[in-house]
Amino acid sequence: MPKTLSDKLTDIMVSELGDMGQFVIKKHCKDLGIDFSKIDISDLPRLADSLSASMKLFGTEKAKNVYTKILKLKDLDSIVDSQPDNSRKLEDMIHLASARMNAGEWETARNDYQEALELAQKHKDGQKAAKIHRALGNLALRNGEYRVADENFGRSLIIAQELKDEKEIVESLRSMGNGCWRKGSYDIALGFLKDALRIAKKNRDDEAIAQVYMAMANVYDEKGEYEKGIGFAKQSLEFFEKAENMNSVATVLNNIGVAYARMENYSESVKYYERCIEVAGKSNYVLMNAWAMFNAGEDYAKLGDFEKSIQYCEKSLEVFKKMKDQLGMSGAYMSFAIAYELKEDYEKSLDYFRKTIKLREDLAMPYRLADACYECGIMLKKKGDLAASRKYLDRALKIFTSIKSESMIEKAKAAINSL
Repeated sequence: MPKTLSDKLTDIMVSELGDMGQFVIKKHCKDLGIDFSKIDISDLPRLADSLSASMKLFGTEKAKNVYTKILKLKDLDSIVDSQPDNSRKLEDMIHLASARMNAGEWETARNDYQEALELAQKHKDGQKAAKIHRALGNLALRNGEYRVADENFGRSLIIAQELKDEKEIVESLRSMGNGCWRKGSYDIALGFLKDALRIAKKNRDDEAIAQVYMAMANVYDEKGEYEKGIGFAKQSLEFFEKAENMNSVATVLNNIGVAYARMENYSESVKYYERCIEVAGKSNYVLMNAWAMFNAGEDYAKLGDFEKSIQYCEKSLEVFKKMKDQLGMSGAYMSFAIAYELKEDYEKSLDYFRKTIKLREDLAMPYRLADACYECGIMLKKKGDLAASRKYLDRALKIFTSIKSESMIEKAKAAINSL
């Protein structure tokens, strides 16, 4: 008896997740309102998007594997092109673009979203046009194309305001806030986020409130206002725990750990990292588990537990290399650099700092790059190479000044004056 589409999709998920795969596909069908026993070819774009998004928790490579295997069942573009209903066709185009973004096919996803945007504009579907503009903005952020991101997020907001759709307005404002945060425009970011929070609270939209609180925590953390950041993060944690959104719980726990670490309260930071590792492990959130491990690895080194530090760093780096996650790799390299600095193995430390800085230059993320330069300068001062130390500290100060990170500007200046 030939295999049904349901059987084939189950085989794909089992090949990636083992026995758990059969439960995952059934759950996704239920969430999408698809009869699992009668999955149709026309359902594949939605399932490719949903399943690849779920697999991203295990890394981009896993998401790409699932997307590629689904593609072998049927050419997804042909499904979209043959859809006679324009509204359904537009939805499927967005799902296909999202699936490709999940799989790391950034340029193909961008082209798909542009094509979908043209269709949305042609049929005057403002809500979907706003959503597409945000997706294009997020793709631009990944490549450090901040002007393109701002343009798309701004257009999304204009459309949402014209529609008087407050949920879309909140999402657009949050996207604009996150875009400004990524490029270091903190005060502007907070303006957008405060507007988003006001509307979300008025509408009693708990999920939106939690997301905005988390975004505000990120901004205050990088501004150096750590107590404020922790306060907003803990508020978002309450909402996410209430909603049993465990992936977001894990993310916030990690972020709180980072904030305590920046306050040099390492005994408190590792508590939150360990809680994050536990929650992420139970929910199979592999990516966040790895982030918390390298963060914990750095702070265990600062607490003097070098064996545990290196063990955590090695585990996290292994995951990020497998995922081909450059941002994660840069974090793991940084933790190695700090650990070897504390062990006074300065040559190894410098090697890992150079790897960190190279990746962060490629990623075009100013705060993270400046942070690596600052820490490298501090290490070189301990080594006794004052000329090299000044070079890295001067670069850190220049970047921190450009993004107006007041607390880090003062720290960099103090470090330079101490040479």
